[in-house]
Amino acid sequence: MAEVRTAAVVSRQLRLLPLVGVLFFSVSGGPYGLEETISSSGPGMTMVLLLVVPLVFGLPCALMVAELGSALPLEGGYYYWCKVALGQGAGVVQGIWNWLLTFLDTALYPIVFADYMAQWIPGTRRGEHVWFSFFGGAFSADTHWLVAVAFMVPLAWLNVRGTRLVGETSVALMVVVLAPFAVLTLYGLVQLLRYPVELFPTFTLPGQHVGAAFGAGLGVVIWNYIGWESPSTLLGEIDRPQRTYLRALMLSLPLITLSYVLPMLATLGSGLHRGHETAWEDGDFASVGRLLAGHWLFVLIVIGAVVSQVGLFSSLLMSGARVPRVMAADGYLPDWLAHDHPRYGTPARAIVVSCVIFAIFCMMDFSALVDADVILNLACLLMQFVALIVMRRRFPALRRPYRVPGGAAGPWLLLAGPAVFTVWLSWSTFDEEPAAFWIGLVMLLLGWASYPATRRWVKRERPDADVDLSALEVTPRG
Repeated sequence: MAEVRTAAVVSRQLRLLPLVGVLFFSVSGGPYGLEETISSSGPGMTMVLLLVVPLVFGLPCALMVAELGSALPLEGGYYYWCKVALGQGAGVVQGIWNWLLTFLDTALYPIVFADYMAQWIPGTRRGEHVWFSFFGGAFSADTHWLVAVAFMVPLAWLNVRGTRLVGETSVALMVVVLAPFAVLTLYGLVQLLRYPVELFPTFTLPGQHVGAAFGAGLGVVIWNYIGWESPSTLLGEIDRPQRTYLRALMLSLPLITLSYVLPMLATLGSGLHRGHETAWEDGDFASVGRLLAGHWLFVLIVIGAVVSQVGLFSSLLMSGARVPRVMAADGYLPDWLAHDHPRYGTPARAIVVSCVIFAIFCMMDFSALVDADVILNLACLLMQFVALIVMRRRFPALRRPYRVPGGAAGPWLLLAGPAVFTVWLSWSTFDEEPAAFWIGLVMLLLGWASYPATRRWVKRERPDADVDLSALEVTPRG
C-alpha cells in the first residue's frame, strides 16, 4: 500500500474522561429538543424510539467507529479511513461533506445561544437594530448576529489553546448540563412512586398508525444519536487512541441513552399535557422541572440549555477544524490552512477560518439547509461503513485492537440498521420536505464534484503529506 501521510506532529493530550465529554457534546448535548417527539409520535412510541434507535443505529455506528479508529488511529479520522479503504477521491469527498456539515450544524449553536440571550437582553432579538440586510431579510447583520459572533470568539480562543483544555472544559460543561436532569429524574421517580399514574395514556397520537408514529419521531431521535465519528479527527491527539477511543465510545453510548430515557420517563410521569399530547414542544423539560420541583429547577434546566450550546459548539469546532487541516496537508485546500499554532500545536488558521464561515451563516435564515444536512450526514456514515467492509477485504492482516464481532458478516449486519433508516428518512424528507431533500442532494453532488475540481486547480502535482504508518501492519491481500 502506498504510504499515507499528514503534516502535523501533535501531542497526545486527550485522555479518557475528557474524550467522553467531547463525545457527549459531539453526539448529544443533553435531551433538549426531544420533547417534540411526544407531540409527533405519542408517549409510548417515544419511549420505543429512545430504546430502539441506540441499539439499531447508535450502537452500530459506535462499533464501526471503534474498529476503524483502532485500526487506523490517525489525525483526520474518517478522512483517512475512507482514503485508505476507498481511494483518494473518497477521502476528499468524505472530508468535503463533513466540512459542509460543520458549516450548517456548528453555526446553529451560536444562533440558538443568541436566541436564549434575546429573552434577557433587550434589543437583541433577530431583526432588531439591523445594520444591513439582503434578500428580504434572509441575510442580515443585526445585534442578534453580534451576540452570536461574541459567543464564538472566546470558544475559538479556547480551541486554539489546545485539545486538553477543550476536553477538560467539556467534562465540566457536561456535568452542568446533566445535573438538572438528574434532579428532574429523581423528583419524577419519587412522584411516580407516591402517586402512580399510567405512564403511556396513549401509545401513539389519536388516529395515528404505529408505522406513521415511528416514522414521525425517527428523524429527531436519530439526530440525537449521530456524531460518534466526529472526534475521530482528533485520534492523533488522544492518549493511547486505540484503547481510549473504544472505552470512551462504550461509556458514552449508555450515558447518552440514559440521559434521554430517564428524564423522559420522569417527564411522562409528571402529568404535564396529559390528555393533550400534541401540546408538547421544545422547552417543556424546563416546564416539567417547575411542575415537579419549583421555579429553581426550571431556571437550572434553562441555564443547562445555554451551557449546552457552549459545549456543542466548542467540541464540534475542535473536531471539525481538523478536517481542513489534513485536507490542506494533502494539497486539496490551500497550504496555509495546514500550518499549526507555533506554541499550542493546534490548527489555529483552520479554527479561525471555520469561525468566519460560521459568522456568515449566522447572518442567514438557513433552517431548510439544517434539515437538508441530515441526508448529508447519513451519506457520510454510509461511506464509513463501506470503508469498514472494504478495509476488511483489502487489508485482512491489519492489526485491529477492536474488531466488530461476527466474522465477515459482522460489518454487513452493522450496516443494515443505518442503511434502512437512511432510506426511510430520505424518502420521508422527499415526501414531506422536498426542498430540503433537493438541497441535500445538491450538497452530495457538490461533494463529489469537489474532488476533480480541487485535484486540477488546487492540488495539481503536489504530493500528499507524510503519515508514519510504520507501527501498523498494512499488507493488501494478494
